[in-house]
Amino acid sequence: MSLTTRSVPVAAAMTVCPDCGLILRSPRLRPHLVAVCPRCAQALRRYRHNPVQKGLALSLTGLLLYLPANLLPLMTFSVLGIESRGSIVQACGHMFASGQSFIGLIVALTTLVFPLAILSGLLLITLGLSRQRKAAWMPALFRSYHHLTEWAMTDVFLVGVLITIIKMSHMAAVTLNPGFFCLVGLVVTTVAAQTVIDPPLFWSLMEEQEPQPSPLQTPADGTEPQPADLLACHGCHKLLPADYPQQSGRHRCPRCGHTLHPRKPNSINRTWALLATAAILTLPANLLPIMEVDYFGVPDRSTIMDGIIYFFQEGSYGIGLVIFVASVLVPLFKIVGLVIILLSIRYRWQSWLRHKAIMFRAIEFIGRWSMLDIFVITLLCSLAQFGFLSTISAAPAALYFTGVVLSTMFAALSFDPRLLWDAAAATETRQ
Repeated sequence: MSLTTRSVPVAAAMTVCPDCGLILRSPRLRPHLVAVCPRCAQALRRYRHNPVQKGLALSLTGLLLYLPANLLPLMTFSVLGIESRGSIVQACGHMFASGQSFIGLIVALTTLVFPLAILSGLLLITLGLSRQRKAAWMPALFRSYHHLTEWAMTDVFLVGVLITIIKMSHMAAVTLNPGFFCLVGLVVTTVAAQTVIDPPLFWSLMEEQEPQPSPLQTPADGTEPQPADLLACHGCHKLLPADYPQQSGRHRCPRCGHTLHPRKPNSINRTWALLATAAILTLPANLLPIMEVDYFGVPDRSTIMDGIIYFFQEGSYGIGLVIFVASVLVPLFKIVGLVIILLSIRYRWQSWLRHKAIMFRAIEFIGRWSMLDIFVITLLCSLAQFGFLSTISAAPAALYFTGVVLSTMFAALSFDPRLLWDAAAATETRQ
């Protein structure tokens, strides 16, 4: 279902596309329908049935699974009678103990802290909405929930667990422990909880609890407000007049409290700087060894490509392809794709705007999956410890590769995709 831009009364509910800034009527969806922006093809809203109740049930289930999934052992490796087992918490602790504090911190945040934060936040929000309780903290918490969803990576970590099992199955007997099955349940419930909620509905329910007068006024000539007359909140996408009054010296959204800007400040410069950082870190990340394996005291270091070649030689073509895509192609695609988009803005290229918008959304979606290699290394360093037989530890490239992943993710977050359409509109105006 696509939205149209036909003229409607100003009193009617309006929405804005967060990717291209197009002002549209708020859709009235029926089951199995999706509202799509007619300009950039962004999915604006999907029909959800009982999102509050489902979100409450799934977030509560996820919290019940959280502790056993992270504290219980995931699996046991056995070689010549020597067993090694560990949990997610122990894997993070091992990275700190081995001197890889930065990697340990990132893994702990993405697998322990942020997943707990989004499940707890969603539980509190859905519980408050289901009881129709008025709470001033709910909009700010819901805004934080959206910021953290991209950084909670239990689903990526689970894929890393599966790759670790396949990699070690050629060298050791692998036994799955209760923690693994709890982790599977945690991932399923977390993904399902994020899928069933309806953000526009949640925002409207929270706004009903904190009534605000409509700031949109009908112009004197009876026409609708123009895009230049409106300001869209980055946090909750609420439409406000461009001259909305300041609060405490700043323009703040009356619904979620986010600082209001026509476009993200210094978006282009910050994105270029982060991309340059990622490009510089890419060389040592791919050329230096990322993992060191000691066999009977003899060290053997391997790069990212060495690990990919190993899986192909062992016949695990699917796993080798997954790692190659996530560790090599995805970072390269993110850097090249963002450079193309930035050059399009710089030189005001008007062609393929819709395709570039779709490419940017793909960059945002796949960015987190580059952490796959780091999660596999973390698991191997913690679980594949067999004393004098063999031990595995992280090598220097692991730190650089983590920097590449973080830099590209922050670059995508810093970029404002509406600038792509602004540049094209400016070119049309000149012509």
